[in-house]
Amino acid sequence: MLHSLEPISVSSFFYCGQNTDISPIGQFHHPEFILIGDRVTIKEDYCIQSTVQDSLPVPKIIIGDGCRCEQGFTLQAINRIEIKPRVSIGSNVSISDARHEYRQVGLPVLAQGWMDGTGEVIIGEGTQIGDGTVISGNVRIGKHCVIQPGSLVEQDLPDYCVAGGSPAQILQQELPIPEQETTGWSQESGTPESTPLLSICIPTYNRAANLDQCLSSIFSQLQDDNQVEVIVCDNASTDATPQVIARYASRYPCLRSFRNSLNVGADRNIYLVAQLAKGKFIKWHGDDDYFVENSIPTLLDVIQHHMHCGIIYLNVHNHDGQVYTAEGASDYLRTSGIMSTFISGIILRRKDFEQIKEPFRYIDSSLNQAYLQYEILTTNPTFCVVNRRIFNFAGNPPAGYNLGEVVFRNYQSILRHFIGKGLTEEDIGQEKEASLYNYILPWYSEIMNEHAPVVINDFEDIFREFYSEESYFEDILQWIGYVKALAQ
Repeated sequence: MLHSLEPISVSSFFYCGQNTDISPIGQFHHPEFILIGDRVTIKEDYCIQSTVQDSLPVPKIIIGDGCRCEQGFTLQAINRIEIKPRVSIGSNVSISDARHEYRQVGLPVLAQGWMDGTGEVIIGEGTQIGDGTVISGNVRIGKHCVIQPGSLVEQDLPDYCVAGGSPAQILQQELPIPEQETTGWSQESGTPESTPLLSICIPTYNRAANLDQCLSSIFSQLQDDNQVEVIVCDNASTDATPQVIARYASRYPCLRSFRNSLNVGADRNIYLVAQLAKGKFIKWHGDDDYFVENSIPTLLDVIQHHMHCGIIYLNVHNHDGQVYTAEGASDYLRTSGIMSTFISGIILRRKDFEQIKEPFRYIDSSLNQAYLQYEILTTNPTFCVVNRRIFNFAGNPPAGYNLGEVVFRNYQSILRHFIGKGLTEEDIGQEKEASLYNYILPWYSEIMNEHAPVVINDFEDIFREFYSEESYFEDILQWIGYVKALAQ
């Protein structure tokens, strides 16, 4: 591992990759919010700053694999800046995801704060940014672009364009270059590095024994490490989870692991582990779900034949073995229903996942993963369905959330966000009834009978709020009362 920084500085980052060369002559502010990939070069006189607005240690600055930043690079993130792999940044380039307020005459600009702290800067893979360029505000720059020296970029730019000027204008747009099957160039071997087909992304917290069995079920099936990478993101576990991860990492090079210094919550950890993926497809996987024997090779074959799909949905409640494609949010809702919230059943195409403009819209709802799927369907409506049970389940009881809040208020809020964007009122009305009878009421009964550590004291009140106009309301209300009485 090559680092120009002192080891104590390297360890303070959220993550700092291998074969990365960072000059010691420069400044990092709040490196715990900064993720730097493999084979990154950052020359001297830099200032890279994450401005802390909350205490959760989720990366706010991401500099991807193989990026090169020349002398005098400055970067300031109020919210989030992501520089994709192999971006080349010239000297004296300045990047910020917000613009300073300036309208109070007589008060120094630096003392006036920011106009907006909710924007993001995303710079696409392989883009070249010329010397002296300024990128400011809520901006997305496409992949394989060329930004001419001295430009001011304050608006989005598409893929494969040449732009320049102040403000920057599109000067030329090229035909797309065929996608390459590499993620970067290895300094050690001098040969291209292959892109994994699949990233199995496991968020985990205090389930060391489950995680051990989960990883065993994965690595017992892997024949070609180049096809699959496994990423484990430990949400500050206090049990033997780090030891379990270290044991597998010492034996399997395709395993990467990350540990949050503080517990950032389930939703953020689920998103974070996917954000770290390098594979063409991202598969979330529960730490207490175990792959059935020979299921991973079968799954890889399905992915190879459905590379155009934005989502591959694993329908574990249907075992007829069918694999088929369909299109659109309405069909996806009818197919998956509320099981779109089951992380182990979801596989996303990474390039579609990375195009989501507001990935945190429903963060901390316990269902952000469902929102991300429907966002993908707005740009790539084709999805694949696999009717196979490819997991065994540990059966851990649910814990730590408010059932009614999640399955009624949060779920329906996410669906209603997509009315007019693929879903209709009729779609949602049908799903309200189907999810209630097929899943929510059985879950409620099980939680009540087993006294699981889930908040259910306001379940009836929230049910009234969302179902009082339905024809079946009184029957279900009576049933809820009956279940409550039996459980007491």
